[in-house]
Amino acid sequence: MHFKGVLIDFGGTLAYIGELENRRYEEALAATLEKHGCKRHLKDLASVLANTYFSSTKGELKTPQEFWSLVLNKLNISAQQDLMTELEAVKDSHMSALYKLYDGVPAVLANLQKKYKLALVSNCAVGTDKLISSLGLADFFTCTILSYQIEVRKPDKRMYLEALKCLELEAHECVFVADEISDLEGAREIGLGTMLVRQGLNTFQEAKNTNFKPEFQISRISEITKFL
Repeated sequence: MHFKGVLIDFGGTLAYIGELENRRYEEALAATLEKHGCKRHLKDLASVLANTYFSSTKGELKTPQEFWSLVLNKLNISAQQDLMTELEAVKDSHMSALYKLYDGVPAVLANLQKKYKLALVSNCAVGTDKLISSLGLADFFTCTILSYQIEVRKPDKRMYLEALKCLELEAHECVFVADEISDLEGAREIGLGTMLVRQGLNTFQEAKNTNFKPEFQISRISEITKFL
């Protein structure tokens, strides 16, 4: 099958969060809160962060300030500007260590870029565009479609259609690569080819059909050149 474009997911497909680094990040946030007289249990903070991150992927929160304001509200802490600024600084200082690229990602993208138009299509929260740039990924992609920017999440077809519009390609000319079945279900509904990468943690979490069969399956992103 000949493709002209490749749409690629971000989290679980190209990058993942290191467990140790995530723990250190949460501890640094907790220490910042405690310094401001707002001691909270680390488990409660982690839960609020995860819930706020997920809810913000649909674009309800447009700025880091709105993100931290909601986090603090959920923790019953006054959203003071100096505290929110400090929390964002903690986040910025940890991002480069927190997110890690899977082995071979830069080489894979460089090879794909020689043959295909590439689009990054990700469900993510405010600030992810800055993260993608810091990881050195931005220049590989003709376009980057992030859920919080267009206010819908995969598997909503608008995510994929926005990428196709940017690439100036039809669905049958492209394949979507992701670690989650639900994302691939949405891709197939509009006629995209589908490739499952079995290295993420949430493969079947939101799937409608756990028996979904993608056209292609690989164990890790470095194996993508077996088919493309």
